[in-house]
Amino acid sequence: MVAGGAVEHGVVLQHVSAARISGTVVWTRPVSGEPRRAVHVLQAVPAQGMDATIEALTVAGVASIRPVLTGRTVVRPDAVQASRRTERWQTIAREAAQLAGRAAPPAVSPVMSLRDALAHVPATARVIACVIDPAATPMLRAASTSPSEIALVIGPEGGLDDSDMNALDSVGAAYAHLGPRTLPSRLAGAIATALLLAGAGDLDSTAEPVPQ
Repeated sequence: MVAGGAVEHGVVLQHVSAARISGTVVWTRPVSGEPRRAVHVLQAVPAQGMDATIEALTVAGVASIRPVLTGRTVVRPDAVQASRRTERWQTIAREAAQLAGRAAPPAVSPVMSLRDALAHVPATARVIACVIDPAATPMLRAASTSPSEIALVIGPEGGLDDSDMNALDSVGAAYAHLGPRTLPSRLAGAIATALLLAGAGDLDSTAEPVPQ
């Protein structure tokens, strides 16, 4: 159990019912499990599998998730659908963060256009877009030369169109690839995040063992 995003407790449950859960705190320590590099993912909403994408991004360690609509995004939810989906995705992120041992879930923003999402990227973040381009930098190499805060753009299955690329160029985005195999959009973000965190040394240690 994590309290206030700073302290985690080990609890032995003693009573569980539909109305009440009680137990005894058996150990307490500063929270662990949060990456040293903040990766903000701008994820094009896939036609299928966004729930699983939110879960994977959360477990991988992203700092925030911004679902975006790009020029080739197939799914175009109306305002009511978008609001309901955001609420569900926030719940998925919260539950996934708890199971992964994170201090807090990543913030999940409402669905917005890629250009609007780029406008809300932290000023200190470097924008890196995943592309299929032999001239792009390998993601792990980009990770080794990046600052402590990154905005990672994941396009749709059909790739980013000219308007998307113009929006990225306007904010000085860098371009990186994920190797010789084509990855579906719903998986690319978690894999790219893992590479970015590995490049920062964040995956050099294992999860903290439970105190005895």
